[in-house]
Amino acid sequence: MNNQALIIADTTIRTDAEGRYCLNDLHKAAGGDPKNKPANFTRLAETSELIAELVNGSDVSSFVVPMLVLGGRNGGTFVVKELVYAYAMWISPAFHLKVIRAYDTLQTQGIAVADHAAGDLLTNPLAYFEKVLAQAKQIQVA
Repeated sequence: MNNQALIIADTTIRTDAEGRYCLNDLHKAAGGDPKNKPANFTRLAETSELIAELVNGSDVSSFVVPMLVLGGRNGGTFVVKELVYAYAMWISPAFHLKVIRAYDTLQTQGIAVADHAAGDLLTNPLAYFEKVLAQAKQIQVA
C-alpha cells in the first residue's frame, strides 16, 4: 500500500504499517453520528461475512489481516480498503460516493482535494499549499 494520505471532509484518514485505514477517522469524516460508530459496523453479521470472504480469498503470500483493533491514545479500528467501502456504504450512499471518489483520486493522481477546498486552492494557492505541507509533516512524523 502507498503512504499517500487519504483526506475526506478535511479529515486525514490514518493508516497503519500494513496500509489499513482507520474507521474512527472515517466516522469523524462522516459527521460522527453515534449510530454510525465503527463498533456498530464491526458487530454486523454482514461485516463478519465480508471479513471471512477476504480471509478465505486471500493470497497467502500477501495476506494482511482485514481488521485490527488497537487500543490506546492513537488506537482505533484499522481495516483494509474493501471494509472502508463497506463501512462508507453502510453509513450512506452520499458518504460512500465521497469515499470512492477521494480514494480513486488519490490512487490516480496522488493527491485528493476536498470539494469545498477547491475555492481556497484557486483563490489563495500559497495558503492552501502551506496547509498541505503542514499535513504532510504531520503524516511523516506519525
